[in-house]
Amino acid sequence: MLGLHARNCSLMLERHSVEILPICGFASESTSSASVIRDRKSKKSKEVKCDCIGPPDPESNLRITKFYIPPNETPLERQYRDARFETQEWNQTFWKDHNTKFKKLKEEFIRVRLREKYGNDTKDRKSLSADEMSEFYKKFLDDHQEVHKEYNREWYKKNANNLLLATRVYFQQRGNKQR
Repeated sequence: MLGLHARNCSLMLERHSVEILPICGFASESTSSASVIRDRKSKKSKEVKCDCIGPPDPESNLRITKFYIPPNETPLERQYRDARFETQEWNQTFWKDHNTKFKKLKEEFIRVRLREKYGNDTKDRKSLSADEMSEFYKKFLDDHQEVHKEYNREWYKKNANNLLLATRVYFQQRGNKQR
């Protein structure tokens, strides 16, 4: 798993026209990012009680979530958080591998097509037309159709499980508030 450093948290929330940026688990109400950094140790700082979203991963293109852990987390809430984390890890691994393979095959396709089209004199020719690239995209999707179907089946299963756990957590929290 990619480590999500607190400095990468880029979640912005709008509350009453005030910008809130989670930084190192804290958010400061301010009008600029510079004052957030300056104020993060001040009395204005307050703990962010929500998940923190990082920047897109360069390989998977997914934004990694750092999940908030409440101080009095119940076993069910932990199970839900762990399930979400495992789903994120699985998703991250799949898309990292998929995108790496896609880029490798795409570069190979371009290299071969340019050589076929221009011979060894490909220095001035670095790209193919959209029509030429559409052949690659179609072939890639056709070749990976079963992989994508299996991914979707697993994705639906994992999200159904996460939804069930979220519902159980909701009713647990609702029941605790009514006492």
